Amino acid sequence: MSRIKLVNLLDDFTLGGVTKGLAIFDSAPVREIADCETLPINSEAMIAPALDADIIITHFPPNWMRLVFLGLLRARNPKATLIHVEHSYSGDWEDQHVPHRARFRLMMKWALSMVDHVVCVSNRQAHWLMEGDMVEPHRLDVIYPSSQPKGLDAIPLPEFGQDRPLVVGAYGRYAPAKGFDRLINAFKRLGADDNLELLLGGFGPEEEALTAQAADCPRIRFAGKISDLPVYLAQCDVIAVPSRFEAYGQVANEAREAGRPILVSTAGGLPEQVGSAGLVVDCADPDALLAALQCLPVMPLAHMAQAGRAATQNCGAERAEAWARLIRTFKPRSPERKSLRVATRQPA
Repeated sequence: MSRIKLVNLLDDFTLGGVTKGLAIFDSAPVREIADCETLPINSEAMIAPALDADIIITHFPPNWMRLVFLGLLRARNPKATLIHVEHSYSGDWEDQHVPHRARFRLMMKWALSMVDHVVCVSNRQAHWLMEGDMVEPHRLDVIYPSSQPKGLDAIPLPEFGQDRPLVVGAYGRYAPAKGFDRLINAFKRLGADDNLELLLGGFGPEEEALTAQAADCPRIRFAGKISDLPVYLAQCDVIAVPSRFEAYGQVANEAREAGRPILVSTAGGLPEQVGSAGLVVDCADPDALLAALQCLPVMPLAHMAQAGRAATQNCGAERAEAWARLIRTFKPRSPERKSLRVATRQPA
């Protein structure tokens, strides 16, 4: 059988979960059956490319403008299987950003009707799409994302119970969605007897505001842009993910792989990652978040650390195999291929 030609379409290469998640297409199980490439698409492009591909995977969120693009992608690639991976939207996102729910869900239903298959990144996201009648269950799979990180499972587990502050880490893009302001406010409310520190890692548009917010709190430190994730995680005892919305939340998964207990918000796919590895907290409630932080030192953190690492053992390989199984279900088309043509025309 000829090899499958697979093209990923992405319109935003900003460091984040979507870009990191593309690493799964470089994994051995996927590379064994498919030749994969990633093609950048202008976020305002209306004319879709005609591609030399058996499978085309879109990784950008649908919107009303993108309906034209998706329709042309379908028309210009009639023999290709179209798969959409929904990285962004979730029920929490809808609640916070969509004033006209019926209109938004109609757009989603139309957009997803133009592809052959939909991959969700969490069970909760999948349930939201199905309950909202935005996609039929038989055209949907859930595959947790994986950035295929190396070295996290080799980081020594934290040594809890020592006479030192418990270091809570939080990292990612400094943007409102991540809820780091919630965490800073909670740490500023801790009492003198609360032996905790916060180590924030990352960068982004809210960096100046977050730095100013934390300026008068000596228990909060900034680690800057993280260039070596294992080194950063080795400095942390617990990882907090106080996101306002999160389709999946790869930070929580990386923390568990590193054997760090997690404290996560109720957003999106975060709660379904916890199990025995941490706590789920309503981070929108300042008092609940403060109480959860104050309880951390008396929690069974060593057990949580071990549970998180055990739950994520070989998770990257398992998720790569899940993608390989899905790809195998779609037969490659004729070996006669057209040359790659990329549309660059912009809307008037």
